[in-house]
Amino acid sequence: MIIKPIVLVGMMGSGKSTVGKKLARKLNLQFYDSDKVLEEREGLNIVDIHEFMGPKYFQQIEEETIKEIIDYGTVILSTGGSSFMNENIRQMIKEKAVSVWLDVDCETIYERVSRRNTRPELMAIGNKKELLMKMIEERRPIFESADIKVESALEAHHLVETIAKRIEKYFAEDGSQ
Repeated sequence: MIIKPIVLVGMMGSGKSTVGKKLARKLNLQFYDSDKVLEEREGLNIVDIHEFMGPKYFQQIEEETIKEIIDYGTVILSTGGSSFMNENIRQMIKEKAVSVWLDVDCETIYERVSRRNTRPELMAIGNKKELLMKMIEERRPIFESADIKVESALEAHHLVETIAKRIEKYFAEDGSQ
């Protein structure tokens, strides 16, 4: 039985939103995408919020939004690619939720994020693949602290099944969570 929110973390393009929707359907839980909630509330897309309001403002409202969604109870929450890097957000997730890291290789992420220009972290000029590899390398140690790690080379359907089983096992092993 799931007794805490499930928070999907990982790099941009790791499939958190796609997998989150399917996982919520499978587990019969409500799904939230923190980036989508932010965009709806601000009336701007993530890139524009960063550009017009600044990264500090974005971090503040992202933190508030994630806290609010986690406080809803047992839900599935997909977070932005850099959310888990924020120590306050990470601590909140650790205390109140179960984190699931979707670990994806650089090639797959690059292919996915190259399709759209909606990633503020990749707006810099230069070799995007190199920048992405550096980001993955820097963030890996922090993502490693997630409660559950899933290598998401699988197709979404199989990935959802794997995550559901891991979540079930997580709660079964330590019912006091």
